[in-house]
Amino acid sequence: MDREAALAAFSRRLETAVAPLVPGDAAMAHLHSGARHRILKKGDHILRAGTVAEEVFFVHQGLLCYYFNDPNEGDKERTGQFFDEGFVVTDAESFLTRVPAEQNFEALETSSIVVLPRAVLQSGYDEDHAIERFGRLMLQEALIGSQRRASRLLTLQPEERYRRFIETRPEVARRVPQYLIASYLGLTPESLSRIRRRIAGKDL
Repeated sequence: MDREAALAAFSRRLETAVAPLVPGDAAMAHLHSGARHRILKKGDHILRAGTVAEEVFFVHQGLLCYYFNDPNEGDKERTGQFFDEGFVVTDAESFLTRVPAEQNFEALETSSIVVLPRAVLQSGYDEDHAIERFGRLMLQEALIGSQRRASRLLTLQPEERYRRFIETRPEVARRVPQYLIASYLGLTPESLSRIRRRIAGKDL
């Protein structure tokens, strides 16, 4: 989980996303020089609700999630999404508008991340069109992911939501505790257990 390996993985992620554009060496070197590398322990937070998101995070290794506190349920934690290797994450609304974040981002296991401060990214956008394109694509991915999640919660039955999750993200499903999966799917742990038993019975 060293810095050079993390930065190399981030560079590959960026270059793959913007192809056939190729970011310039000088702009990438500047991005690397301003980036930080962090090792997170399970339970560490990289962003908390109420603070302004001033950084973007690339997950090199490990697993993160974001959650928010539901005021209608006594500030009960509600899981919003999981982010494993290759994801670029932040609270997009807070990062773009500088309003306080409503989400908390937490490591679910030991994780290696690249931290990209706002000023470093903005300088990269100004210097190189490929890096600017990367920033735009990451925001598009965040918007699409948010809309897809909202649509599935509204239109799919609980069992179908669970099946879709384990089919599309089997590795994450293996690594995440069941109570967090239940929260992510908008279910109680007891309801998820019943669904899992029902599916297991059907698959026999």
